[in-house]
Amino acid sequence: MNIRIRTITGFWVGLLLFSLALIPLSYSFAQDFAPKSQAPEANFTSREGVDFATRNLRDPWDMSEFTDINQWLNHTGAQNALLDIQVQNGVFSARTASGSTYFFTLFGGYTPAMYAGKIGLLHPISSSAYACFYMAMNAQTQSSPDYYLLSWGDQYLPPTVSGMAYGLHLTPSIWKLYQINLASWPYISGTPWTGRALWQSLRIIPSLSANTIFAVDWIRLTDCQPVYVTLSGLSAGTYSLWVGTGSPERQILAVDTFSPQANGSFQWDVQGIAAGTYHYYVKAISGGQVVQQGQVTIVATPIINFSRPSPINEPDYATAAGNAWDMDPSDVVSTACANPSFANSLLLLDTLPPAQLPPGCVGPGAGEADPRLYLNTPDHGNLSVYRYFSFSASMSGAWSVPEQGMIVRLIWRLDRPGEDCYYVSREIALDVGWHTYVIDLYDAWNGSPNEVTPTNCPMVNWKDQAQVGPLVAFRIDPNENITGNVFHQEIDWIRLTRVDSIQRGRVYLIRISPNKPRSELNSLTFYYTDDLANPTQHLARLLVLNPPPTLPFKAYLPLIGSNASVFQTGDPFLWDTSTVTPGVYYICTVANDGYNQAYYCSDSPVEVTVP
Repeated sequence: MNIRIRTITGFWVGLLLFSLALIPLSYSFAQDFAPKSQAPEANFTSREGVDFATRNLRDPWDMSEFTDINQWLNHTGAQNALLDIQVQNGVFSARTASGSTYFFTLFGGYTPAMYAGKIGLLHPISSSAYACFYMAMNAQTQSSPDYYLLSWGDQYLPPTVSGMAYGLHLTPSIWKLYQINLASWPYISGTPWTGRALWQSLRIIPSLSANTIFAVDWIRLTDCQPVYVTLSGLSAGTYSLWVGTGSPERQILAVDTFSPQANGSFQWDVQGIAAGTYHYYVKAISGGQVVQQGQVTIVATPIINFSRPSPINEPDYATAAGNAWDMDPSDVVSTACANPSFANSLLLLDTLPPAQLPPGCVGPGAGEADPRLYLNTPDHGNLSVYRYFSFSASMSGAWSVPEQGMIVRLIWRLDRPGEDCYYVSREIALDVGWHTYVIDLYDAWNGSPNEVTPTNCPMVNWKDQAQVGPLVAFRIDPNENITGNVFHQEIDWIRLTRVDSIQRGRVYLIRISPNKPRSELNSLTFYYTDDLANPTQHLARLLVLNPPPTLPFKAYLPLIGSNASVFQTGDPFLWDTSTVTPGVYYICTVANDGYNQAYYCSDSPVEVTVP
């Protein structure tokens, strides 16, 4: 089946931008500002501010990975290219190609691709919950004055509703914690931040000048509730406050200027500081002398991921048929228009540029490559009961270019009386490097076919395909390359899974993967809910292991034998379903580490059935 990918064009116009043709400068962003005098020392430990990316994406914008900024980066046809890109040692750095260079912290989603991953369509920003923007950045601009900009928008490309904050001055050649309250900033173009309940994208233009070398340590979007650390023992005067991190140390101007209270104290709001341990320096504005220094630790918020229930671990179609798609040669019946090989339990695929492929391997119109992967599929099965399609794969390339064919499609054939029907899914946008992709095919958009052949076949969503007939064949098109380069892909596994289920009265094994050791968590309280807007709807009754876990729990039930085979990786907990009304529920937990408290819910539900 030949598919033509739609090219995505245009995005956010009407910005007042200018550019300067400057020669780029070589610069080290790590600067040594070690204090030259002995100054009083004090150490502090504080909770972390409530941050959108940490709580909603479970992945703070701490620049520890390329994925913090890589979506829709340097896309085809854009004049916004970032040059000399590096993400290294917790710092993202690059050089602007023009005054319109930008990057996203939250990208709305590729249109018309399926909804998947950490995109704004699935994880929108609540404008009433989060409004305080912080960015630790060093911009080596050669323009004076120069500015950075923020813009936000809805899901569409180009957006139908958008806004922009301007008048944001850059302080050149130093590390600085830039901050702005989007709810109260007076200089807004377009729709104000509070003009919509939810925003699907957040974009940053780091400089309005070409050839600006810049680096970003972290970006945060908080709830604007102060988190105070109280400094004391300061003499009357005017000071600045810096935090030092990294090796060699880079010092970031966190508070431009302040004067202590009459009692020598200053309440320092650290909600804009990323989790971690820093040296801090209080410096006199006049002369820059360090008058107080010490250490401040911002304790990271607990982040909980569920490995059971999970879309990638529940009853799997191929496993149930006796041959999981774990990429040994027996899993692949055949391939076409790509060069396959197997190594280290991986399927390796190389897809040549369309100009180097035979005519039968090139699609019409855009002339994209048309590689095909036919999996070992049990005949006359019913795919409609399997809700989640997931796979672990690696894609070559410097950054993601789905508009150039870095996509995957699913194609399935149903046995309809009289003639078979072929269904072609919407595309799944691929990222570069290794990723696990999870698609909810019961979502109305994701499960709606992009194409059906013959045209007289009924257009039914994935979950309703059994109305047409049983499955005859299932295939994956791993890309639609329209570039002049070879696409190299590696696939570890592919799964089609259904919602997990358990009979009421039985014990369900919950597994979690926290971001910190269990010894650092004071408590975990588990709930089950059929409404994700109400995560603490029902308290989950937990059976306590003998010996019990090290954590205290809010609900205790009689002990079970210590020989239960639940002491495995993934932090097991046993949910007693004897009092649960049959239904479909997500499992949620409230985690508390003594400093921070946050709640998280599983990505897939559990069905509790009648015995």
